[in-house]
Amino acid sequence: MQASFLTNASDGFIAGLDVRVKLLLCLMGSIVSIALSSPLSLGLLALLTTPLALGAARPTIVFKLYIINIFMFIFAIVFSALIGLAVPNLVRWNIFSMAVPFLRMIISINLLIALALSTPVQLLFDRLQNLRLPSWLFIPLSVAIRFIPTFIDDCAQIRDAARLRSGKGLSGLYRLFGLWRGLLVPLAFRMLHSADDLAAAAELKGIGVASRYGGRVQPKLSIRDWLVLALAAWAILIAVVLQKFGPQFQSMPM
Repeated sequence: MQASFLTNASDGFIAGLDVRVKLLLCLMGSIVSIALSSPLSLGLLALLTTPLALGAARPTIVFKLYIINIFMFIFAIVFSALIGLAVPNLVRWNIFSMAVPFLRMIISINLLIALALSTPVQLLFDRLQNLRLPSWLFIPLSVAIRFIPTFIDDCAQIRDAARLRSGKGLSGLYRLFGLWRGLLVPLAFRMLHSADDLAAAAELKGIGVASRYGGRVQPKLSIRDWLVLALAAWAILIAVVLQKFGPQFQSMPM
């Protein structure tokens, strides 16, 4: 049970950051991405947070997530254009306004990957306990963050198992059905199984240990941590200036 709740972080600059700094970056990124609506501001933050994701995960993982986001963006443009052709007065938009929610998604993906894939969840669990947060808050948060690398591992295992099956000589419809049966269905069951294991492990680790960590002294932030926080503050300031004084784009009526 304990092994299912632990993960090893890779060495590197992002892994060396304090857990509190990475949590604060995620919180700041979420608030700022919601408050800002300029594509230039959000694009700047997405560009600046990309090195954080690349420092914690393999480039192929980040690239695949970006590809999925781009496909979703293309689908949104296509269907919005079709709705605009059918009812011209209903939808008034431009491509820059359509990019806003997807840029927000990229920012969230970058920060979550940097936190989840570079931080041992045992350390995250202890840090959240040291902050004296209620158990109903830090236990679900730890499970949610631990689920990200577990989900990536499950996808890799199911992909490798699907590659062992021969797909030559099959019709397109059968291949589509095989994709559903061989990838999506096992992935759904693996997600449910992993979620149950992680929830049980986190609940057992949280029982009767809240007082054990209450008096532990928190380690001080290093120069690297303060440098990253200062760069994040400057990035947010520049993004706000672009939002206020940069080019204005027409927002989509929702």
